[in-house]
Amino acid sequence: MDDVDRTIVAALNCVKGLKTALPLPKDDVDAVLQKELEAEERSLMGLGKVINTGVRKIMTCERVYVALTTMAFDWGCDASLILKKGDETVGEEVRDPDVIAGLQKRKDVWFMHRNFVIYKDRIAFPQDIMKKICHFEIPCLPADFCVPDDDRLRCAAILYAAPSTLNDIFLKTQYFDGVDEQGTGTILVGIQKEATDEQDAPEP
Repeated sequence: MDDVDRTIVAALNCVKGLKTALPLPKDDVDAVLQKELEAEERSLMGLGKVINTGVRKIMTCERVYVALTTMAFDWGCDASLILKKGDETVGEEVRDPDVIAGLQKRKDVWFMHRNFVIYKDRIAFPQDIMKKICHFEIPCLPADFCVPDDDRLRCAAILYAAPSTLNDIFLKTQYFDGVDEQGTGTILVGIQKEATDEQDAPEP
């Protein structure tokens, strides 16, 4: 590992609920993408295909890390699953109790289940769902929990994504000795843009 890897790994290892973090070698990028493709082919959910755009985006980052999660990891309130019709978001997971309470009062919203809302004015519901012209996406999210001890790296865009179950098993086998403890999972973290000494460096 170089200095950047050591800094990021140290920051990830300080996060509550992240047990171990390691750099993901570029040699494994294709294997991770292939596993996601296999998972997508199986992921109809009865309502539409699930596409992990988050992992795909992370795999384009300059540096990628894999971390083992425990039940203590805070996934935050960002939507980890969205429903799209073309490029438009027509439904999403909602975790914030106050937001849920507000949405429950709206007539243009339908709750598919307790934490997933459909915006009825953006979709012909349920026809668009039944005709499979919508699809689910698992997006990448800002990794606000990762705070590197380096001012230049704090200027970089740090993102994370949750892999599919198929990829979770692959990553655990490849990096964490096949750990199978209940409540453990994996995330992939990417640095989208690294800082340099010339750019983003503090003023002398």
